[in-house]
Amino acid sequence: MNKFWLALFVAVLPLLGWSVVVEGRVPDPTARTIRVKGSDTMAVISSRWATRYQAETSGVTVDVAAGGSGNGISALINGHVEIATASRPLKSHEVRQIVSRSGKQPVLFLVGLDAISVVVHPLNPVLGLSVRQLADIYGREGSIKRWSDLGVVVPGCEDREIVRISRKNNSGTYYLFRQDLFHANAHFQTNMDYVASSEAVVQQVAQTPCAIGYVGMGFVTAAVKTLCITNKKGGSCVPPTVASVLEKRYPLARDLYMVTLGPPAELVKDYLQWILGPVGQEIVKKSGFIPVPKSAQRPF
Repeated sequence: MNKFWLALFVAVLPLLGWSVVVEGRVPDPTARTIRVKGSDTMAVISSRWATRYQAETSGVTVDVAAGGSGNGISALINGHVEIATASRPLKSHEVRQIVSRSGKQPVLFLVGLDAISVVVHPLNPVLGLSVRQLADIYGREGSIKRWSDLGVVVPGCEDREIVRISRKNNSGTYYLFRQDLFHANAHFQTNMDYVASSEAVVQQVAQTPCAIGYVGMGFVTAAVKTLCITNKKGGSCVPPTVASVLEKRYPLARDLYMVTLGPPAELVKDYLQWILGPVGQEIVKKSGFIPVPKSAQRPF
């Protein structure tokens, strides 16, 4: 069959009430799709949610894409998705854009908790840092350039400058880490290594004795060392754990959100309720993050 007759055959099939089988599957004409885009931190959880939900729910497709919290919120503003995932709250200008373009208020659903974890090479003898010291390491005006400025010697990094690993500026992790360390007009160092994913942060820190980085707690592996963080001078050094986040003691804790344009439609509402139910929250836990306490869940 030549290309002309093949194209004509495929075009006529729907008129006859037939379906085209693609890779052994017959498309479901009643299938409904939920489009999700946003946070790289939430990408693994989002994919696991989608896979499990589709297996349990007939006729629903959940398409998931990452790209960073900022890109997900932009996609929501432009009407390209039903849900944006965000590892940070919305910025005021994003809320204004949503209202201006859609006439609706954004609705944020808390779907998980996280701790931005500061990681170094396993050979680094440092056990913890204060928020002020982190600002002095990462800030453009900071005074800490080498690990020796903290009175330690890191094997393989003698007298060399600290290698600062950071997410890119479309990342919610980047935004909150910077916000927690600096006032509004402060800037990061100009000589930082920006990487596209949390996995890349961990990999680069694990391979670089001089390095320091920050990631969501679900991405920490045995290849790096996690530091405890002190909120203020003389305070206790708090590790990023489930208990320290739930008790609001860890200085770099944060919320993980799914965002909709106004109250969600029934299809999306059912999905969000499932995510906040036992199966969805167990996936959060198994992914290395913290389930949302019932008392903190938003009513539908």
